[in-house]
Amino acid sequence: MNDGANERVADFVRAYPLCDMLGLNLTHPRFAIDHIDLGQRDESTCRGDFVKFAEWGMRVVMCKGGPVLYDDNFAALWPRQPEHRPGRAESEPLYLSSTSKHPTQVVLALLDRFLCDVEAHTDKVRLIHTVADLDEALREGVVALLMGSNRADWFGDVPGVLRMAARLGLRMITLNSSGRELGWDGHDIERGSGGLSDVGAKMIGQMNRSGILIDLAHTNEASSLDIISHSQRPVIDSHSNPRALEESTRNTSDTVMRALADLGGLLGIIPGIARPEGEQPYTGVDPDQLAVVVRHIDYAVDVMGIEGVGIGTHFNSACLPWLIEAVLQAGYTEADAAKIFGGNYLRILRAVLPA
Repeated sequence: MNDGANERVADFVRAYPLCDMLGLNLTHPRFAIDHIDLGQRDESTCRGDFVKFAEWGMRVVMCKGGPVLYDDNFAALWPRQPEHRPGRAESEPLYLSSTSKHPTQVVLALLDRFLCDVEAHTDKVRLIHTVADLDEALREGVVALLMGSNRADWFGDVPGVLRMAARLGLRMITLNSSGRELGWDGHDIERGSGGLSDVGAKMIGQMNRSGILIDLAHTNEASSLDIISHSQRPVIDSHSNPRALEESTRNTSDTVMRALADLGGLLGIIPGIARPEGEQPYTGVDPDQLAVVVRHIDYAVDVMGIEGVGIGTHFNSACLPWLIEAVLQAGYTEADAAKIFGGNYLRILRAVLPA
């Protein structure tokens, strides 16, 4: 960005709350295995931490962790991955043995590790349980963090597990990753979808009552439409793009997009911005990639209206300054850009979270 663009983006970020519907990956090896301190600035990577979120102007960030798809003993696999980095010298291991873990154990262990970092850095961040917490964090200028998880196998058909997680502060669940889970289907099931089951409907109702935001990313069309029609609160798709522009079962059809908008929900556009090699800090962004993201935003706004579109970077908040510049250059007013980059998400949170 040139100096003029830098100044315009900086003014925008100071004036409007910037929100990422999917900004911090608690299942990434650097946190789950290496156990980096999220309260310390990590100079080596473009991935977010509490310090860099503040520097980037982030006001609200969804942080998500949950069961992963590698295998039951995934901890043995992660240290061999190339993104492995040194972490805390005296860190307690996530697991004390290599025995297979139940998904509930995985989720609670990851969320405990995250909460320990939040509790150690209350000068920088605030965990959000309620609308009152959110408003207080925005007034005080600390980064508001929301805690989320993915998949249904860790809570299953037990409402009490869901309620306990909500008491701990869980505020979003991405319902699926693939296949049929509990009472709904993943994006990879296109034919013969069972839609929303009776058990699934009861758990959706419990999420509504517990103040947990429902995320349809990775859920197929039939189940998504059933869930939207059943939910009493707005629903989101935190990180997908319009299927009409990018054919993939992982993306969202016009039909689902319109249903989301009708319920007051939101589609979080994924910026398809490649991370630098080795996940080093950004020095620039490919303008062609930015143009594709703006095209996705334009299309979603045409289908859903300006109130129905947000940003879910899929753990890549660092690219947002360049995207803000591109959206403003594309002709969006600051007021409309402010809705896309945060205002719409804040509206959803105020409609879903407990008071």
